[in-house]
Amino acid sequence: MTTPAASKDPGWVTLTEACRVLGVSPSTVRRWGDTGMVRTFLTPGGHRRFSRAGLEALLPERPSSRPSLLDLGETPDRMARGYRRAADADGGHMAWVGELADADRERFRSYGRGIVTSLVAALDADDPSEREELLSEAAGSCTGYGRVAGREGLSAATTADLFLRFRRPFLTELGALARRREFDAAATATLMADANAALDGLLLATLRGWEAAATRSIADRPHPSSPTGSRP
Repeated sequence: MTTPAASKDPGWVTLTEACRVLGVSPSTVRRWGDTGMVRTFLTPGGHRRFSRAGLEALLPERPSSRPSLLDLGETPDRMARGYRRAADADGGHMAWVGELADADRERFRSYGRGIVTSLVAALDADDPSEREELLSEAAGSCTGYGRVAGREGLSAATTADLFLRFRRPFLTELGALARRREFDAAATATLMADANAALDGLLLATLRGWEAAATRSIADRPHPSSPTGSRP
């Protein structure tokens, strides 16, 4: 005989929860319970409960999680080298980089290293809260990157183009890694989707940084109505 306490056992779930676990309709779950495919019992109140272990046994075997990018050698330094190769190949379109002061160039590189390090770690993170924290760190670096671009007088379009010149080689390297390591289609699709979603957010963070710097630059300009060229 089933006791009321047993109906609250986490090893037994309601019909609604059983449907969520299996992704099938209530009628299908009931039928599988009736035919003995899943163990069930009735509570004293007449409600059916389903064995969670029995439900999970019906699920297809889950593929093993992909190996860590860092364990496979996909380090931030490697990604940074790929970015620099792409930047060197595009040097003719980025002549302004050579005009930057050494301190400003190093500031760009520092933000770039921070972005890559946090992004690679975020793609490896299994815990959602850890991933969000790492992406927040990357977004902070992108915002700083955008501020430097805005202070240097780069346009929003040039700033976005600069980010895209990082994005393309980053995704290319990830795709090459997936092919080299023979990731299955599902693992490759998930990796690339996660990377694209993260990079979309980082592009917006970069442009927010640029906008903040550009807005401040406008506010700091001499007021045109002032005879001395300064604000009243």
